[in-house]
Amino acid sequence: MIKRKYVTNLKELHSLAERNYAGVNRLLLTTEADSWRIQVGDTLDFELTYGLRAPYTTDVVVKQVSHSCDTHSRYHRLDFVVRLYHDVRMAEITSYQGAKRLTAIEPKRPAERGSVPDEKKQLGRLLAEWVALCIQQGRQVLSWQHGNELPQL
Repeated sequence: MIKRKYVTNLKELHSLAERNYAGVNRLLLTTEADSWRIQVGDTLDFELTYGLRAPYTTDVVVKQVSHSCDTHSRYHRLDFVVRLYHDVRMAEITSYQGAKRLTAIEPKRPAERGSVPDEKKQLGRLLAEWVALCIQQGRQVLSWQHGNELPQL
C-alpha cells in the first residue's frame, strides 16, 4: 500500500480562517476592558483576555474556567490563543493547550505529541465550533463592583 502525502487545501483553510475571524470579532468587547467572560449554560465559563496587540494582529487568550471541571477531572480545560490578522481578516489558533509551537504552523519541525498532517485544519474547525457555541448559547458575564453605576439601557 502506498501512503499518499497530505496536501493542504488552501482554499478551504483560508475560507475557514475568514469565517473564524468574523465569528471571533462578534465575541470581542467594544469597551476598554482587557478581559471578560462568556458563560455557556450553567457551568461552562470562558475567560477571554487580550494578549499581544500590534497594528495588524491581535491575540486573544481563551481559557475555560468552568466550575464543573476540577483539577482531578478526566476532562481537560480548553486553553488556546487565537491570533486575529486584521489586514487579511483571518484568525487561527497559534497556541493550544500550552503547546506554542504547533506542527501545522511550523511544518519543518519534527512531529511531536502525536500530531497529524491536518492539525491546522482541525484547530480551525475547533475554533469554528467554539465560536458557534459561544454565539448561539453564550452570554457575557458582567461583573459589578461596589460603587459602579448600572448601565443605561
